[in-house]
Amino acid sequence: MDEYYRAVEALPPPFAGELGALSSRYAPYVQEIRLRAGQPVSFTMQGRLSPCGKYLPGAHRSARLGTADLQECFLHLCRHSVYAYEQELRQGFFTLPGGNRVGVAGCWGTGGFTSVTSLNLRVARWITCELTTPVQEHLESGTGGLLVAGAPGSGKTTFLRTIVQHLCRRDSIVCVVDERGELLAGDGANPPGSTRVQCDVYSRCPKAEGICMALRCMNPRYIVCDELGTADDAAAVELGIASGVCFVASVHCDTPESLHTKPQLSRLLRTGAFQHAVFLDGRENPGTVSQWVELP
Repeated sequence: MDEYYRAVEALPPPFAGELGALSSRYAPYVQEIRLRAGQPVSFTMQGRLSPCGKYLPGAHRSARLGTADLQECFLHLCRHSVYAYEQELRQGFFTLPGGNRVGVAGCWGTGGFTSVTSLNLRVARWITCELTTPVQEHLESGTGGLLVAGAPGSGKTTFLRTIVQHLCRRDSIVCVVDERGELLAGDGANPPGSTRVQCDVYSRCPKAEGICMALRCMNPRYIVCDELGTADDAAAVELGIASGVCFVASVHCDTPESLHTKPQLSRLLRTGAFQHAVFLDGRENPGTVSQWVELP
């Protein structure tokens, strides 16, 4: 059964029932389920939006979401305990068991969201992609770190997951700092495939703290983490370099030039942790390499 059906089961019954009736012919192509107040539920498929009514003509409740409907979905996804997700919500999302991330938009106040106007439920799948020859050769050399760069939706997490799988098959000692619970979903509700990857996972742990814990206790050869970017992240990477660890990490960046113009990325490069960067093509070809760049 496709992971889409597990994702929609997290929604309240009226919507779970309607969206769960989607044909198995289309379910594997749904990347995201978008819920917006006053609009129909939409699917993101191959990087483009499509109203659910196109595939589910009988989905009357999902044809137009009222404000109360959206609030009901939000609270149900939070298990009626918004406080439990407070830290993640400050970053505009929260992650469900199994790695399904829910993006949240609305009106922000001093204590968090005062109203929610949009939800974006990303379907977590155990998907891997092809590693190009330069990437494989770099990993097999065991020297220097690798940055995986790309725009949102370009498949950075998928690419990192593939690298983790590749390294573990070579019996490398790998630690994964999975701050959002998406990379390996190491929270006891693992997606198919993750249990066959032998590595140590810090799930839902801030990256800087997870890196420091891994260095202190797990003696890794590689540390893999998603979306580096803060000053604390860079400082933790510097500690890892001093310990002889190789880092593989993703960053939000769509051109090689942007690596040097964004202050937070420029500091990461100055750590000397990364010898090469791989740039991904975009949301229409997720996980596909477009450029292989040697870093100064």
